[in-house]
Amino acid sequence: MQQVNPVNPRTIQQHIRRLIITMSVAMATIIAVLAFVLISVSRQASSVLACATTAADFNQEFKANIDLEMYKHVNLPPSESSVQKLPMSELDNAEKVLKRLATETTLPDNRERVRSMLDMCSNLRMYMIEIAETKSYDLRMELLDRNISGQTGLTGIIEDYMHDFLSDEVRELARLRGVINRQIPILLALTAAIVIALFVLLLMYSFRVSRRITAPMQALSRKAEQFGSDNFTSHPVETDIVELKILDRNFDKMASRISSLIDRQRRDQQSLHRAELELLQAQINPHFLYNTLDSIAILAESQREEDVIDMVNSLSTFFRNSLNRGEDIISLRSELIQARSYLEIQQIRYSDILSWEISVPEELQDCTVPKLILQPLIENALYHGIKNRRGRGLITITGEESGEDLLLYVRDNGAGMTADQLATLQSGNFEEHHSGLGLKNVHQRIRLYCGSPYGLSFSSVPGEGTTVTVRLPRQGVTAIRKEDNHP
Repeated sequence: MQQVNPVNPRTIQQHIRRLIITMSVAMATIIAVLAFVLISVSRQASSVLACATTAADFNQEFKANIDLEMYKHVNLPPSESSVQKLPMSELDNAEKVLKRLATETTLPDNRERVRSMLDMCSNLRMYMIEIAETKSYDLRMELLDRNISGQTGLTGIIEDYMHDFLSDEVRELARLRGVINRQIPILLALTAAIVIALFVLLLMYSFRVSRRITAPMQALSRKAEQFGSDNFTSHPVETDIVELKILDRNFDKMASRISSLIDRQRRDQQSLHRAELELLQAQINPHFLYNTLDSIAILAESQREEDVIDMVNSLSTFFRNSLNRGEDIISLRSELIQARSYLEIQQIRYSDILSWEISVPEELQDCTVPKLILQPLIENALYHGIKNRRGRGLITITGEESGEDLLLYVRDNGAGMTADQLATLQSGNFEEHHSGLGLKNVHQRIRLYCGSPYGLSFSSVPGEGTTVTVRLPRQGVTAIRKEDNHP
């Protein structure tokens, strides 16, 4: 490997910059001049050729078609629909062609000819209508010969004008061809000389620079492949080029930081996993436990032994499932048992206002779900739905399969929500709603495990109740998904 002069560590960069500037200026100048000349002449030639081609086609068909169609028309018996039978479409097409020629031609004389031909087309239209409105056959033939197809007819005059138009365009095309023939060899020779000189210069310099760059670049490429395979152990690349040394040094720093970030993210994810579950378990209102114990004491004083036994059993089941050996993914069956225990406790406490039902198909209860996703929803339905209405309320938990999704519904016939409250929840702003922290925690944990579009959605009618829909994947949830998704 050749050495770089250490006194001037930016020599390669300066040489490359100087070479690029010189090559770019020279190439840009010659290309601009060549392109300007060629494009200018090419456009003129293309325009003239297009005009000549269009004029030639027009001249071959216009007079013959109009004369023939009008002769046929004259031989038809006159009727009220004679005007509608005129070959106006031929005339319309001719006017369209003439208008296009007026915009395409670059010759002033030809523009004047086109304007004259358009005027003659307007007169021709009037003559055609006059013939259609004439009843006498002899007079119709006379008008046809005098005004349209005869020696003094407009179709012949238009044909003569178009012939002159075509002649001028052909002469202009010949002139442009001569200009191109004179200019192109000079431009080609000049371009070839500059391109060859630049190519030789670039080739010589490329060989010199490539020997100093390719070897360390290949080493950097191999290092990048190694990093792409999540192997962040590396060794410095041997090179005397300052730029590549800086690149390699910062490349190693970047890899070290990425490795550290991956390790930190893995640790943070695990900590977040534990903290979220602990937070959710801590969300279970301590007053629930205190109130339940108070209720048990009151029931015992009232000698309602069966209710005391039921409430203690339900409380035991509730907290046993809440702990669940630290597992945060459980079966839907276990989650429903947890919900049932909570409802049984609350029904004993609020026997005069609360009734409940759980109806989830048996075949869905083996699906795995995040733990503690139903209890916060039931608590919200009880305290902010059922208790805010008059009379006895009903909380129902149902489930169904919808394509690849599992839908769980927590419904109450309580006070419901206003449109503003519902819109706030639907927008994802849970904090402003009662028990919002529990709802937010449930929604974010589902998103953490399952990603979008899974989570909570809401519907409510004031005075009629609220429905919270829990959307989960039908195939179930696994702890592995937690590392791959973000709330």
